[in-house]
Amino acid sequence: MKKVELIEKIKRRLGYPMVKVELDDSQISDCIDYAGEKFTKWATGNATQEVYFTLMLSAGQTVYNMPPGTREIIDYEVRTGGSIHTLFTVENYLYNMGMYDMILMRSAGDGYSLISYHIARDFLDTVRRYVVDAYNYKYHKYTNTIEINPTPPSGGTLYSGTQVFNSPGFILIHSLRTEGTDEDLYTEEWVYDYATAQSKIILGRVRAKFANFTSIGNTGISLDGDALISEGREDVEKLETWLMDHEVYFGSEIFIG
Repeated sequence: MKKVELIEKIKRRLGYPMVKVELDDSQISDCIDYAGEKFTKWATGNATQEVYFTLMLSAGQTVYNMPPGTREIIDYEVRTGGSIHTLFTVENYLYNMGMYDMILMRSAGDGYSLISYHIARDFLDTVRRYVVDAYNYKYHKYTNTIEINPTPPSGGTLYSGTQVFNSPGFILIHSLRTEGTDEDLYTEEWVYDYATAQSKIILGRVRAKFANFTSIGNTGISLDGDALISEGREDVEKLETWLMDHEVYFGSEIFIG
């Protein structure tokens, strides 16, 4: 289903064409976009998927295009270039200093465990709070691009198997991406209901402005603005509660090593 078709469907639900609906198509379109954002944010595993991907940096380039369907950048991790680019990382330094010995329990010969893995990750997250990253980023949602500051310099060599890349480094991006296309999103019943509820609120505000007026030959004309606002808010609350209760994402697998 295309957006224009969904707009017409919402207008018919509000009474059009038998009743005049005092809404512009652009207003309903905004409600649909807002409903889509809500659905893709909360319905992780159903509408969106959690994705990690590598963004290779280029010397002198500040703005980078994100993969289609990217909805939100959750986090990022910086890696710099050079054939010995892992030698001076926080992880390698702490490892050589023996900071992991007790966590890994190597002296007892037990090796990794699920508990020690999480302890190590939490420990690194704490350390990184006091370490300045080489880059910072800003995600531009509407253009689906990411801006890296400062501008990556020239130089640096990265090795991936048998391939060699001349790059200042790369960034590991943690993001949410949409499953399917926008047309698939517009067929979701929840998006249809939520966009309708938001449209009711806007329509109610328009009608509430002219709740009571007198025209030639008519007295005491009233519109249902307040009732529409109340009904729309009730629908929004029910739909948001349902979506959060039915969120189906259980998390991804944990890989050690």
